[in-house]
Amino acid sequence: MYYISKMTDSIISLRVSKDMLEKMRALDEINWSAFLRNCLNKELEQTDFLDKNKIKKAEEIMDKIRNSSKGKAGGKSGVEIIREWRNRRK
Repeated sequence: MYYISKMTDSIISLRVSKDMLEKMRALDEINWSAFLRNCLNKELEQTDFLDKNKIKKAEEIMDKIRNSSKGKAGGKSGVEIIREWRNRRK
C-alpha cells in the first residue's frame, strides 16, 4: 500500500542519539512526525522567518543611515576616520 499525499510533502532527516531514539520508541503512542511538524511550524511563526518586508525595511534604514553620514565625514570611510583620530592621539 502506498501513501499518497494530497499536498506536496518534502522529506527531511533528523539525527538523534540512540538513547533518544529508544525513549521515543517507548512512547509509541506519540506521532513524532506530526509533533515535530507542529514544533517547526510554531518556531517559524514566532520568528517571522519569511517576512521579507521587515528585511527590506531594515536594509532601507541602514542605507539611509550610511548615506547620511557620508556628507558629515567629508566623503571619508569609517576606516579613514578612525585612522585620523588614532593619529591625532599620538
